[in-house]
Amino acid sequence: MNMREFAKLCGVAHSTVSRVLNRPLADAQVSKETYDRIRAKAAEVGFKVNYYAQIFHSRNSNCFGFITGNRVHLLAETLLYGVSQSLNPENKNLSIHLCDDMQEVEAAFEKMVLYNADAVFYVPPIQKGKNYSSRYMDKIMKKYSHFPPVVVLYGGAGTPGFYQIRLHDYEIGRQAALRQLNRGCRNFVILCSLYSYMMNREMGRGYRETLLENGVPSKKIKELFFWPDGNENYAKMRGADGMLCSHFLVLLHSAPVFLPHVDPAKLHVDCPCGTEMENTHRLFSPAGTFKKNDIRCIFGSVMIHQYKIQDIGAKGTEVALQLSRNGGDAVPPITYIDSAPVLSHAK
Repeated sequence: MNMREFAKLCGVAHSTVSRVLNRPLADAQVSKETYDRIRAKAAEVGFKVNYYAQIFHSRNSNCFGFITGNRVHLLAETLLYGVSQSLNPENKNLSIHLCDDMQEVEAAFEKMVLYNADAVFYVPPIQKGKNYSSRYMDKIMKKYSHFPPVVVLYGGAGTPGFYQIRLHDYEIGRQAALRQLNRGCRNFVILCSLYSYMMNREMGRGYRETLLENGVPSKKIKELFFWPDGNENYAKMRGADGMLCSHFLVLLHSAPVFLPHVDPAKLHVDCPCGTEMENTHRLFSPAGTFKKNDIRCIFGSVMIHQYKIQDIGAKGTEVALQLSRNGGDAVPPITYIDSAPVLSHAK
């Protein structure tokens, strides 16, 4: 049964059925009685809108894609919550692709082209080492003559034409350096997860460049990459009294391996963290032990630059909806999300 046949069965116009089945009651331009009657009849006879026919006949598909370059479960879930809370009132569809490698990412982007997606939310993959490359995505984009707008939700991206929702990455690093200099720190270390995002490199760049601008010799700034099964020489941290850590969870996991090489009471630490991840850490700490065993208490000070991951998803959706309605002329390439520096401990 096609839509015209179903409309005849309901005794209404084809356009009325289309509005009722594709829009919420407030936008359907029919009475509640008619709205409920048509939807009830559709459920009774098992009639559903042909989504692909709808795409074919419409410039907009009402479909938005969500693609991750790797499955960081808590991050993806929280971003998705922010996205869905903003998309649902707009009666939009979301096609979700949580990928393990670049072949899966490419297949997901190809599907978004096929769907004529209104926009795509993208979380780039974490990468190994000091530099972050976007060459993999440049190759994917060259395959297609037409592509929907892409909104990078987390981590940053170097691909031209992508819209980004970013923290003030460089500024976080700069503020960390200035705070630690004011504390009298003279030996510094940048500790980053071996696998991380472009934003982590940008924070480190802001930290390093600010230290150098304030007269700190480059030999006084060490850089180490943490991984649980790695063999990094943490003895290089000996004497460090200032640290920029790429994430609060990296600080928690790396502390047991670097603490033997530093005086923690003299070490001042800055790190970013999504409040959802920090709350999860608190939730899964043994009952009654979190405050007692909070590792932050052993350091000279710990400044956490807090942000809400959900807000990144919501802001990204706001940008994506604007792109789908009005194009990109009025949308800036980068939309920034603020973080709040919270001094969680200071001696």
